[in-house]
Amino acid sequence: MNLKTYKNQVVWLIGASTGIGAALAHRLKADGAILALSARTAETLQKLADEIGAEKVLPFDVADGEALSRAKDQLLAEFGRIDRVVFLPALYGPMSLDQIDMQHVRSLVEVNLVSAYSLVQQVYPAMLEQGSGQLSFCASISGFSGLPQSQPYASTKAALISLTESLRAEAEGSGVDIKLINPGFVRTPLTDKNKFKMPFIVEPEVAAERIARGLMSAGFEILFPRRFAYALRWFSRLPYWLKFRLMRRGLKKVESQRVERAN
Repeated sequence: MNLKTYKNQVVWLIGASTGIGAALAHRLKADGAILALSARTAETLQKLADEIGAEKVLPFDVADGEALSRAKDQLLAEFGRIDRVVFLPALYGPMSLDQIDMQHVRSLVEVNLVSAYSLVQQVYPAMLEQGSGQLSFCASISGFSGLPQSQPYASTKAALISLTESLRAEAEGSGVDIKLINPGFVRTPLTDKNKFKMPFIVEPEVAAERIARGLMSAGFEILFPRRFAYALRWFSRLPYWLKFRLMRRGLKKVESQRVERAN
């Protein structure tokens, strides 16, 4: 498979209905990809497909492994191959650890992590049989380190980073390319839930452009915005005594700002 083009390649975007997924669909279709779009909401997907001329709409819930398997079989039956898969689904909701909602935790783990394993189970062997293909997983720089109010989202993203790294090591020499996407803050319905100022936030179209370019590169990780991402990666490698001291200072500053706004 030629990594340097999308033209006439069968690209399956999972989590394509809004945000980064929808913006990436526009970008890849403009570059000549044969697009299959998946998400839970059939009506939204069909509207997007009609707008950009996508070839296939496959609505399903990624937490349903059997539905994912059927969608994969439909793609292979119709096109005979799957060249690229970009896995973008995510649930998000900040949660204080003294108020754990286990139903929320289970939902996030199922959508953000277990479904990624289901995708590997279903698609990776097919790509190995083809001798080519690309599997890409969208994690997050929030997976670099445990931070206050970041659970359980950050832990699922940390696990997804680990899964993708392991898959990259095992796929060496197979002809299957593995990519890890680690974005910072992107303006989407998910980040709209945040009540704090999000540093270096970018629009979905900017994220889509960086992902599209990165998927055509030889590198493993697609990381943006770089200044913020590198700072957080540096922070994650600090000794714990210093890391927790900086966290305490940051929390005090946030609380002080909250009180000022309230007054």
